[in-house]
Amino acid sequence: MKTWSMIDYIDETEDTLKKMIANREQLYNNFAQTFADNTNKYHNIYLVGSGTSFNSCITAQPFMEKILKKHIIPVNSYNFAHYEQLATSADLVIAITQEGESTNTIAALNRANSLNCDNFVITEDRDNSCSQVAQNKIVLACGFEHVGPKTKGYSASILTFYLIALEAAKRAGQLTVKEYDEYIDRLEKTVNNLNEIIKESKNWFEENSADLKKCHHAYILGYGNNKGTIMEGALKSLETVRDYFQPFEVEEFLHGPIASMHKETYTIIVAPVNYGYERANKLFKALNEQTDHAYSIGSQEGISSNHVLKGSFLNDADFCPLEYCIPLQLFAYLLYTGQGKDLNVRNYPNTKDVLITKANSVK
Repeated sequence: MKTWSMIDYIDETEDTLKKMIANREQLYNNFAQTFADNTNKYHNIYLVGSGTSFNSCITAQPFMEKILKKHIIPVNSYNFAHYEQLATSADLVIAITQEGESTNTIAALNRANSLNCDNFVITEDRDNSCSQVAQNKIVLACGFEHVGPKTKGYSASILTFYLIALEAAKRAGQLTVKEYDEYIDRLEKTVNNLNEIIKESKNWFEENSADLKKCHHAYILGYGNNKGTIMEGALKSLETVRDYFQPFEVEEFLHGPIASMHKETYTIIVAPVNYGYERANKLFKALNEQTDHAYSIGSQEGISSNHVLKGSFLNDADFCPLEYCIPLQLFAYLLYTGQGKDLNVRNYPNTKDVLITKANSVK
């Protein structure tokens, strides 16, 4: 029986996302029709999830708000279930959980039902606990991942959000056929470039491996619609390397956290060329002059360094998160394997049985 690892699923990402785009009309027809029938009813749309799923909500929010012309509110499952005060039956709830057994997401869906909110769950194509609680289901068409830290599933989650928004907006008449086709064409170009990004990211890590393998403390920085990217990038390293990795938007990093840097601190800036790049470029230049551990995913104007993964990024204004999550996933995998960490050995294992997070075991 094959022993699966993160790298296997990262390598499958491009083909998986291509199939999702090809099958989009069939996969998302029910959601598109529900949204079109209730466009005037819905005031807000809540995106609800935990962990990696919640990070995909953060990433998807700007595009969904732009396309669906609704206030999109990302909220983690526990808070929606127990603390959200303003949700009403006029709101739509979209929960997301890859395996579908998250106890907090089950609670969030039960709360949505109690409020008489129309609701969907995005989850794997099987009869899991969340799909039994939700009113409607959207298939997360990426297949099962046999490892804890999800990679392909994160990319598929983002793409699912993008595609349901496009299908719904087209069905509701909020996008013309020409506009819809243009978005799909841009999505396909971005997805078709992911294998090249994977190859370049592996080479970048290998070229810098002597220094990167010493990394035990890093700030992962970004801006704009890559806020979720840096959150997920930090989470992947926290899950695998099991050292101190923390995400900050560039501007928030400048308001205090930068004071905590020391000679062993690493920084990785996610730097797509869109709004926010100019300030990120200045920050990278300043850090690069003062530390040997400044890295960039994305080009840095005026800097020639092997610490900069210039790459073949297309930098699509809407869809670049699909590109920029890949190097951070590979960074986590290559760093933890390079440091000889064993994911089967849990730190503080006794907490798992005390604080249950899964309704049923998933194999």
